Parts: sequence; C-alpha cells; structure tokens
Amino acid sequence: MASGSDDIRSVFEAATEYVRDNTSSFDSDTLLKLYARYKQVKEGECNTPKPGFLDFQGKQKWSAWKKLGSMGKHDAMREYIDIIARYDPKWQTQVSKSTDKPSSGKQMTLGVAVSTMMNTDKNIDDRLKTIFDWCKDGDTKRVSKILDNNNVNVDEKDSEGMVLLHWACDRGDTDMVATLLKHGANINSQDADGQTGLHFAMVCEHPEVVRLLLTNGANTNIPDTDGQTVQSLIPETTAEIKQIISSFPNR
Repeated sequence: MASGSDDIRSVFEAATEYVRDNTSSFDSDTLLKLYARYKQVKEGECNTPKPGFLDFQGKQKWSAWKKLGSMGKHDAMREYIDIIARYDPKWQTQVSKSTDKPSSGKQMTLGVAVSTMMNTDKNIDDRLKTIFDWCKDGDTKRVSKILDNNNVNVDEKDSEGMVLLHWACDRGDTDMVATLLKHGANINSQDADGQTGLHFAMVCEHPEVVRLLLTNGANTNIPDTDGQTVQSLIPETTAEIKQIISSFPNR
C-alpha cells in the first residue's frame, strides 16, 4: 500500500502532466504560481542568483519561487494540486492513469478550502472579484466605480507587492493607467523590488504607456532595489521608447 507521501506525489505528477497538456489555457499569474511550486518540489528553497533587471520574465519567475521561502516539498505539492483543482475540479479525469498511480479506483479527495485570491482571473465569479481582478481584466468602468463608491486606497499593494498602477502598466493598458491617475494613484509608487510603473512599461515595451506616464510627471531617476533606474536602462530599450524619453528631459 502506498504511503500518504507516495499518494500526494502521484497526484502531483499527474497534475504536472495536466499542466503540460493545457499550458495555453492558464493565465500568466497562475503559471507563475505553478512554476514556483514545481521548482520548490524539485529543487527546494530558491538559492539561485536573482536574474538581471532586463530579464523581466526570468525575474518574475525567480521572485515567485523566492517568495515560497523554506516551504516544504509536501506543502508545495499540495498547493500545486490545489491550484489545479480550483481551475478544473475534474482535471483528474482528463489525465490518463499510469501503472504507478493508486489502483484503488477511488478518486482521492484533496479536501482543501477554496481561496478567492488563488483562483485564476478567468474563473473567478464576478461577485468575488477584487479591484485587482477588474484591473487585470481591463474593466475601467468597474475599477472607477469601486474607487468612486468605496473606501479603497488606490495605492494599496496586493500579495505580490504591486499596486493597481503596476498591473495596468504591465498590461500596457493606457486607459486603465489614465483612470488610475485620475483617481489619484501615486505615479511613482514602487513595488516590492523598488520598481515603478514606468519601469514596468519600459521593460514590457509599452511606448504609449511610457508616454502617458512621462506626460503626467513620472520620475525616470528612481532606483529599484538593484539600483536600476529608467534612465540607466535607456540604452537597452527600443528606439521608439528612447525617442519618447528623450522628449521629456530632466525627469
């Protein structure tokens, strides 16, 4: 008879197979969570050097893994499985059973309470969405209504250490950026790594967002935790963004 540890590892391996077959159906935030927990299971605590600023995707993956700290492999496997179960409660029926999986024929019950914040953007019920979810969806009317009618701090940080403006800049959503600025968002707010919305817009190559931020007074000389400012990154950006930044001197 397989031990409890063997059972959860079998389910975990099946879950990784499911993800491999359905990668395109997951949003980027969920894939980052899955990546981090997979690395924690396979390699343990993150002790690798932090990628350079310009390796934006690598830095995001590293940060997601690093945040797990000393989480044990068993917990990382369970959380990985939990995320898949919330995305698709019937996922196990889509994974072909291999000979080394439990042969009792009884589907294992994960027994995990559902957390709203762990759901993927596309599957969260509208009634449960937070202002961050609406921001990521690009729904400026909803975001504006929440900010107008509720006691919500437009500069409040989420569990990733980011404010709404960071997400809007990351998405390249000029309408959302304009909406947030209209509602008093701090244009120079920094995330957990010291990066501003302008850092995000520049690295993600969203020229119109860069232009909008600079027009509204964004500072190009704020260093992140690695000492990188927007000014110091100019040589590495696109010609279009270089031209935009050059038209806003002394920022």
